[in-house]
Amino acid sequence: MDELKRIGVFTRVVETKSFSEAARQLGVAKSAVSKQIAQLEKEVGVRLLNRTTRSLSLTEAGEIFYRHCAEIVNRTKIALSELREYQNQPTGTLRISCPVSFGTQHLVPVIKEVRALYPLLKIDLLLEDRIINMVEDGVDLAIRIGWLQESNLVAKKICDTPVIVFASPEYLAQKGTPKTPQDLQQHDWISLSLFSSPLTWEFEKKGQKQSIQKQRVQMHSQLKSNSVAAVVALAKSGQGISALSKFVMQDDIDQGLLQPLLTDYELEASGIYAVYPHREHVPPKVRIFIDFLSKHCHNAAWVS
Repeated sequence: MDELKRIGVFTRVVETKSFSEAARQLGVAKSAVSKQIAQLEKEVGVRLLNRTTRSLSLTEAGEIFYRHCAEIVNRTKIALSELREYQNQPTGTLRISCPVSFGTQHLVPVIKEVRALYPLLKIDLLLEDRIINMVEDGVDLAIRIGWLQESNLVAKKICDTPVIVFASPEYLAQKGTPKTPQDLQQHDWISLSLFSSPLTWEFEKKGQKQSIQKQRVQMHSQLKSNSVAAVVALAKSGQGISALSKFVMQDDIDQGLLQPLLTDYELEASGIYAVYPHREHVPPKVRIFIDFLSKHCHNAAWVS
């Protein structure tokens, strides 16, 4: 260990071309540096430095020795850096709560990426379409979608995703296609029971100035479910119209199983949030997962 220390001192002296500057950078006395160099030269049995009162230069042996020392010092820095990175890697178990549709479609590929880079991290994924108590359930990170209410939790918005009105071609063929937001009141509406009832939707005509009053439509429903997936399934089976975040039914729209409605209007975008209990001392496992999720979402087709 003493040899490595002396090699480090020798390398710093050569690179600074000064005993005094090397001592200042190392935070030791100049005499301590001189002692280390003298001891090193004694151990290798050859003079490494030519020293005068005005200059400092390497001997031929010193030049050969320095090339190897510089490589040793560089490799040591790399090793220490990798060790620090390893120590900062997320470990333990990351317990995540997430709505079912978003979790199965978008959290699963993120988890795959994270685990490939951080194999020591364990993931416990809880999928359910309800708001849980993070503290009571021991959840480190909750993914929440919609319009958040104020709470003591910390919420970081990942992105926005449009909310769209949709129905199946089968339903539209039987009941007709609504042309205006008010037309929705003449149709069968499928509600997500997590929303208040009756639910008021505010539509804004695309391309119009914000000063123009929004069109408010209050929807009553005789068909509802606490499951986002069930709402989509009910709509696909031709039982009514609904509105959800676009990511939920993007694949079904692409395949022609569902059709967006009122495309000349827009609803307020739905936020996708990463929620965690405390702002200070955010664990690396939480911070890293949020970073991966943000990258995934910003590359998605359904982002506003």
